[in-house]
Amino acid sequence: MRTINRMLLLGSALCLALTTGFAQETSSTLDGQFNELLESSNSVKSSSGREYKVVNLQDLNSIWANVQDRMAASKEELAATQNKVESLNQEVTNLTQKIDEQQSIVEASEHAATHISVLGLDIPKDKFVGAFWITTAILLVLLAGAIYQFKRSRNVTQRTQMNFMQLQEEMEELRRTSLEKERRLRRELQTERNAVEEMGRNTGIKR
Repeated sequence: MRTINRMLLLGSALCLALTTGFAQETSSTLDGQFNELLESSNSVKSSSGREYKVVNLQDLNSIWANVQDRMAASKEELAATQNKVESLNQEVTNLTQKIDEQQSIVEASEHAATHISVLGLDIPKDKFVGAFWITTAILLVLLAGAIYQFKRSRNVTQRTQMNFMQLQEEMEELRRTSLEKERRLRRELQTERNAVEEMGRNTGIKR
């Protein structure tokens, strides 16, 4: 913006300097010729007392030719000044466009530096980082809960397996004990039977 303002001021100053200088030069030259024409002219008074100047026609035509030349030169100078002004305006417009483009690039860079695209959504990075850490914390809590539940389930399973093995051992011991009792009872029963039979045979002999 400072560059644009400086160029505008420079263009205005240039146009003012050219116009003022040319106007002063033209005015000084024509004023001198006009004063020379008046000094070289003869004064004539009319019957009504009014004073007239009789000038040399050649000098008057010369002044008029100079005026026309100055007017033509002034138009050319004005056209050149206008061209310079238009050129400066075009440069200002180009600079403005470049500045706008650079501003757009800067804004896009700032936007890219402060935002992130996630699943087609444009999210500010600070909010994304906050949401990321919150999600991470929730997942860590869930993971800790899952690990705790897994360990608890494993401990329960291990205790259940140990109890089942102990129960199996107790049932096996009970089965062995029962078999031993059954065998002992069978032996005792067989002994009693043998004793009864022996007694029967002994009784028969006595008869």
